[in-house]
Amino acid sequence: MSEASEDPQNIYDDPGFFAGYSTLERFGAGWERAMEHADLLGLLPDVDGRRVLDLGCGAGQLAHHLATRGAAEVTGVDLSERMLALARAERAHARVTYRREALEKLVYPPARFDLVVSSLAFHYVDDYPGLVSRIAGWLAPGGILVYSTEHPIFTARLPGDGWVLDSAGRRTGWSIDHYSDEGGREERWFVPGVRKIHRTLGTLVNGLVDAGLVVERMVEPVPSEQWLRDHPLADDERRRPIFLLVRAHKP
Repeated sequence: MSEASEDPQNIYDDPGFFAGYSTLERFGAGWERAMEHADLLGLLPDVDGRRVLDLGCGAGQLAHHLATRGAAEVTGVDLSERMLALARAERAHARVTYRREALEKLVYPPARFDLVVSSLAFHYVDDYPGLVSRIAGWLAPGGILVYSTEHPIFTARLPGDGWVLDSAGRRTGWSIDHYSDEGGREERWFVPGVRKIHRTLGTLVNGLVDAGLVVERMVEPVPSEQWLRDHPLADDERRRPIFLLVRAHKP
């Protein structure tokens, strides 16, 4: 499948967006309270001695975590200067290097890394097949890719809110539309015009297969009972998936 290419979006450097995003529980030190946190860490291999690339590293939480768990080196890449400033100020580590670059333009030599990770960045990238193909090249034989992205059922709601309401305003179901129409869709998220790329589940999986990677595991996280007790207003989060997590390896 060919995907239209646009200039990479850098919404996290928008002052209004960044101010809003900074209020989220998952921001900064709160990343461990994110609903999918345990599932994402559960897909990671033992990182001791591995060379790691973190795509869309944001404020550096995952990159720093992997370094403290014994990774030989971690390279965190992000386009946002605001996020990287936080990462360098609050999550510096002797074995972590932060780099500002668009994922669409990133270049590394073959077999440069043993592990590539990405948390909620791929749904901003126009050319998913191209990125996954380059990741496959950057991985050494036996290397692993672990990523999270917004679930196709979640991106298919855009540009709407998703919830179907009855006359009393109660949520009666979840609406998706034009599921097979892939490409950019915009929503208002703190600011108008936040652009995400909707792809079908088949496109996400087949992109890995076409790149020569072997899919090992897919997870559609749901909130744990403890998480729901800690977030009593979030009962509806079990009614549809928000995230898709994937682990694949290079033979």
